[in-house]
Amino acid sequence: MGKQYTALGWIAIGLVTFACVSSAGCGTDAPSEDARGLDGTTPVSGPPTDDAPSAGGDGDRGAGGPTGEVDAPAPTPEPPGCGKNVYTEPLPTAASLDGLSFSRETAGQYLLAALEKRYPIGKAIVEGGIASPRSTPTGNCVDIFLGNKSSAAGVLRGASTTVHECGHFYDMGKATRGEAAYVIRPDLAFTCSSGDTTSRGGKTFARSVITRDAHARKRTPCGGGAKGCDSYANTYLSGQSGAQGYNSVLEEATQYVNSLATALAFKEQYARSNASERDGILTFLWYIERYLATARAAYPEAYDVILEDPCWRRATLAIWDRGWFYLRATKDVPGLGLDDDAIEALVNEPELLAEIDALRSRECE
Repeated sequence: MGKQYTALGWIAIGLVTFACVSSAGCGTDAPSEDARGLDGTTPVSGPPTDDAPSAGGDGDRGAGGPTGEVDAPAPTPEPPGCGKNVYTEPLPTAASLDGLSFSRETAGQYLLAALEKRYPIGKAIVEGGIASPRSTPTGNCVDIFLGNKSSAAGVLRGASTTVHECGHFYDMGKATRGEAAYVIRPDLAFTCSSGDTTSRGGKTFARSVITRDAHARKRTPCGGGAKGCDSYANTYLSGQSGAQGYNSVLEEATQYVNSLATALAFKEQYARSNASERDGILTFLWYIERYLATARAAYPEAYDVILEDPCWRRATLAIWDRGWFYLRATKDVPGLGLDDDAIEALVNEPELLAEIDALRSRECE
């Protein structure tokens, strides 16, 4: 927790996660039924309203397919997140892991094999992190972040953190100076420019600025995963970390989606204790909204970059929609949240959802 490493002139702060061994007083009373897939009931600012497949691709407007008529032109596809192009990807499975062998010495290989069976996207992310040129001389992302190698269960419980941190390595390895890379999944990635703060050569402002907005007092900073307060603010919105720009807000949001997806893949590991997997991505969805609101009100040049640059606009919407895709899939899965209902209520405040609607309207016009 709080691991720091330097890349491209900024400090990326690793996953913050909290756990509660007893659900009394710190967990949510979620029913045991597993929510799988889209239910089509939430507004476009949150989970999309249709359950049609997404366009996929690389963040552009998708590929038009043949119409079946020899000389007919290809149809003009909807931009991702518009019309019926609702975000979707294969959900993790419940495939048996009984055939996998485990040893302390091969814990990393065991993790990859388990991901291959349950969550292949997560496996690709970990492999991308391992191969990243940002790996350090002391080890790759699995060596550094897979903490508990004493048992198969320990590896699976630590998978969420490992995929999250390997995702950072993967993205940093794809980025260049002045650009930020976001590998959402192997077939969907964005490389956007000028997303850092103006003091670092970009065109945005420090994410710590949102601590002064009207929403900050609704969930004041705290530590330890306590209810009713922001357990992430001290790590991400203060000090050197808080000096990072919009690019880093999206980077952390990307990885917190990966954390939740991985936790869903190995949900049996959370049966006896609650963890903050849902809290993390909900907090960063809230930060995205607040950052956009602050930019629109006080930093018009930064807002124009996010609103008018198709890369930033589409990356934001893809991360937002993927976040909600997994929040919906885990809505009734026990053990994956501590105070997620309270954070979700803040994310769904109409004035903040309007910020996402504005991006979507610009993208879909």
